[in-house]
Amino acid sequence: MVLKRLLPLGALMLATCTAFQASSSATCPPSRFRSDRTLIIAHASGEWFGPANSIEMLAGARAAGADLIDLDVRQTSDGELVGGHDDRIGQRSISSSTLAELRRIDLRDTWPNPDARVFRNPIRIPTVQDLFDAFPDTQISLEFKTTGGEQALCDLLRTSGRMDDVYVSSAGDAAVDRYKRICPEATTTVTDAMVPIMLAARANGQAWCSPVPIGQPPLQAGSGIDAFRLTTEGVDWDHEHGLAVYTWTADDNASLRYVATLGADAVYTARSDLARPILHP
Repeated sequence: MVLKRLLPLGALMLATCTAFQASSSATCPPSRFRSDRTLIIAHASGEWFGPANSIEMLAGARAAGADLIDLDVRQTSDGELVGGHDDRIGQRSISSSTLAELRRIDLRDTWPNPDARVFRNPIRIPTVQDLFDAFPDTQISLEFKTTGGEQALCDLLRTSGRMDDVYVSSAGDAAVDRYKRICPEATTTVTDAMVPIMLAARANGQAWCSPVPIGQPPLQAGSGIDAFRLTTEGVDWDHEHGLAVYTWTADDNASLRYVATLGADAVYTARSDLARPILHP
């Protein structure tokens, strides 16, 4: 992981600067998650190297060149935090099942790759603790896919000593807002509610500093090379206003080559094998 010198976490959680005139600009401390090169994040739901949200898939992506790893997080009926994009996994509901019940599922049977048996041993749903154990020295992205488990995750991060190298986002603002109230020292990313504030500040030239250190703007507004949304100007603006830019997702050569021109700090991808020679030649 190639990050610039880390700043104290407290300095990152800045209050929003007051806009004092349209032509002014804020002087914002840089995010400690800025990087001198575009880091490669193994996307949790990228199934190129194995079943989604599995240790085996993430390990394959890491071996192929990923710098960071990503996990979608849900809570079981008995309070365990596990990896899962959708509530249903195999024939079971994560939220209505215990961890023991979910562990009976072989994730190879859920993988669309017809060569799933390339893995000799069954693949089981991982807990967040399993992830921490498997990747003790790797920066980790965790995304709540629904509310529930915020207190459990805060407790786990505090006891595991992973508060500094794990950042948390959510598919909806409710989970991350609740998590931040419970765990104010944790690192979270830009929420949906912050986006119009950012856009207004950019449009009006307002002096504004991000209260969080990581933004996750989508790379594309639609499909095709002409649909790229993220620009070098947008990345530069985010950097000037205290954000590292972790964009998503780029899974083909054309998209990855475009990412290489942006100056983004990281990109989520299912294809770290393609990303490595393009982003880290």
